Amino acid sequence: MPTSVIIRDLVIDTHCGVTPEERSTIQQLAVDVEATYDMAQAVIDDDIKKVVDYEQVCQIIKDIAQTETSALLETLGNHMINRLFENTDAHTITITLTKKTRATVLGNQGSIGAKVSAQRPEGPQGDRPSPLLVKHVPSIPRGRALDIATGRGRNALFLAKAGFQVEGLDQNREALAACDEKAKQLGLRNLSLKEIDLEQSPSIENNAYELIVNTYYLQRDLAPTIVNGLKVGGVLIFETFLMENHHRFNHPRRKEFCLEPNELLTLFNGLTVLYYHEGATANGPYLASLVAFKHS
Repeated sequence: MPTSVIIRDLVIDTHCGVTPEERSTIQQLAVDVEATYDMAQAVIDDDIKKVVDYEQVCQIIKDIAQTETSALLETLGNHMINRLFENTDAHTITITLTKKTRATVLGNQGSIGAKVSAQRPEGPQGDRPSPLLVKHVPSIPRGRALDIATGRGRNALFLAKAGFQVEGLDQNREALAACDEKAKQLGLRNLSLKEIDLEQSPSIENNAYELIVNTYYLQRDLAPTIVNGLKVGGVLIFETFLMENHHRFNHPRRKEFCLEPNELLTLFNGLTVLYYHEGATANGPYLASLVAFKHS
């Protein structure tokens, strides 16, 4: 149950300005924070501190504003967001910074400000399996499953526990090691992992998989190889960021890793679509989500 938590009009003394003269003078900064959290447990227990500590959030912002000197409000905002991600479980964070300006523009004095937004770097679900995958996997016949860009194994481990014979691909050795260790702890013997850079070696076994999963990884030229890797009747579950997410949250930072509207449908136009959605999800990110099967 993702919910926005809002803090308004937090006033702090800071040293922030474009010129050295500005930065040498204490200035009042008004800070607004909006962050999304999973509030389910807090609602059940009627205890907000199960999820977020308002005093902690305010103290983190205050500490950064009072101890760091920045030329740009955007820099200060990014530092605040990064620290909040390190110390809280927020999914997305938007910080608005406003300060009075002594400069006169067209005969008037007013305020200047900046709004900075970001989402948690490791992705919207963290270590949890993709909700899209969880929703659709019960209807998929068990067999071989391929998890592309496995990472630490949130989807691969889920599939192995669900009874698939899973193969996970990733180029991050450390992440694969963490996945392997977790599989051993769970006693899963139906999961194999392979360290591979798919951009350099875009190789997937043909006509081999009942299911291929690809989340938060975009390599456009891999699409035909993915289709060829599915057995007839095999299912593709694909989900990643839209360009809108880059514009709103600057994530991913490289916009070539984001999809244009309807681009995902074009990439896999040879498959039969079972489900498709584009837009904002409950906890913030803008995603394109596809479930499709290979008809022939």
